[in-house]
Amino acid sequence: MDNLHEKKLQKAKQKVEEIKKFYKHVITYVLVNLFLTFVWTFSFKIFGDLVFSNQYNSEGFKHIPFWLVWGIFLLFDALKTFGFITFFDKKWEEKKIEEYMKESDNL
Repeated sequence: MDNLHEKKLQKAKQKVEEIKKFYKHVITYVLVNLFLTFVWTFSFKIFGDLVFSNQYNSEGFKHIPFWLVWGIFLLFDALKTFGFITFFDKKWEEKKIEEYMKESDNL
């Protein structure tokens, strides 16, 4: 019974750490994008005519806004953190580790 409690405690601590990392990601996202939008105007090309920029004029953004691209990654991070995306989660990691350990035993 004590071992079960220890496992639950460990999983709870891991979940709290994941949530803390996510909130740090959100704060970084907001602060960096505020800085980039109001203080530093920049643009850079990735592939051909694909340009990321936080520069805007009266018609809107000239190029794909950096905050939008980063925001998409932030959204996926939120979905993973709060359990909506289960690809490559801890259970998947544990399963793969066990699989590779069994494979190495067979060698």
